[in-house]
Amino acid sequence: MTPQQEDIASAGTENAGVVRDAAVPAPELTAESAPESEPVSPVSAPRTTFKMELSFDGTAYHGWQRQPNGITVQEVVEEKLYRLFGEREHIRIQGSSRTDAGVHALGMVCSFSAPPSPYIPDWKLKKAMNRLLPDDIRIRTAEVAKDGFNARFDALAKSYVYVVNTGDINPFSGRYSWHMEDMTEIGALREAVKHVEGRHDFSTFTVERGKIDDPVRTILRSEIVTFGPLVCMYFLGTGFLYKMVRSMVGALMFVGRGRMTPDEFRGILLACDRAKCKDTAPARGLFLKQVFYEPDAWLDDLPSRPPFWIA
Repeated sequence: MTPQQEDIASAGTENAGVVRDAAVPAPELTAESAPESEPVSPVSAPRTTFKMELSFDGTAYHGWQRQPNGITVQEVVEEKLYRLFGEREHIRIQGSSRTDAGVHALGMVCSFSAPPSPYIPDWKLKKAMNRLLPDDIRIRTAEVAKDGFNARFDALAKSYVYVVNTGDINPFSGRYSWHMEDMTEIGALREAVKHVEGRHDFSTFTVERGKIDDPVRTILRSEIVTFGPLVCMYFLGTGFLYKMVRSMVGALMFVGRGRMTPDEFRGILLACDRAKCKDTAPARGLFLKQVFYEPDAWLDDLPSRPPFWIA
């Protein structure tokens, strides 16, 4: 066993005395045991579907999804899974969302199918992965899912939070928020953000509209929550377009700074015209908060703290 394999295996040594149900291997199919009328074929190793929830600081990454021009979170996670599952195959994971470069996540969900690991049992996947991953990517939960589970297509809703800092810049808030000290019209901002609730054509607030078949999306809830100088814009929806949240925030900032009325913001939304959009907010203030797979699981999802304070 190599030093790397020993490091992986050590993640499963604690609680070694706990008795777990062991998977019973399928009997080997041989020429002697197979019926004469049926051809002999190799037996495939049993596979398990996993669901993982992870958080990451997106500062150093070119987004979630694999890209040809830079390192991504998906690439890093897949490389660690490759090592963990014995380097027998490249495991491809399906993410619940496709975050942009520099965007962060508290509750990104991914799914994948894998053969048995030669080093650890399934129930040690979280700990083993966190031993291998860099500190800016952490597995929060890891569990066996039902066969066929897909982190993207089984999702019912997602929530995002965008953070604006209206106070002084410090070395930490500057990494995770958009500094805008003259954003003082919080009442008008709360009125404007309500206009995006419901089912709308969000063509104004997306990029590369020509690549999108249907620009209609449903926002279930939108709120403004403040924590001292930090203004958090919360959006819960059944789906989001490319750069939709950042585009909405870019326009909402004009309302918060007294340069646009809530009704004017509504007019921009209803125009369904990207040319009417204002600035696109920088990626560093955006967090994918949570992905939901059960009806009404999002009812208590409203932020209780700034998103970079993880409970």
